[in-house]
Amino acid sequence: MKVTVKLGAPLSQVVGEAKVSLSFEDGVTAAGVLDVLRERYPDFEAGLRGKGLRPPFGDGAYGRVVYTLFVNARPVPLDEAATVRLRDGDRLYLFLPVAGG
Repeated sequence: MKVTVKLGAPLSQVVGEAKVSLSFEDGVTAAGVLDVLRERYPDFEAGLRGKGLRPPFGDGAYGRVVYTLFVNARPVPLDEAATVRLRDGDRLYLFLPVAGG
């Protein structure tokens, strides 16, 4: 099955790609996709944790994940990614949270 991952800036700049298409066996979870991205892109985890961002997000410590995960436009808490089973054609998005008014 095919899954597409879209990475928002600056994560896309850290890993060198804004869109990645991956093939998996049926039953893969969102966490499984993230694991493959960690294996394929050495700076992926640091990017998730703020590498490439200015303070207060990218203070050099790369402590907490600052990106939000979406599966087909539905937000998924990262601690629940292992419970979200994907289907052929699903899209994952990793973007910075946006606030404003």
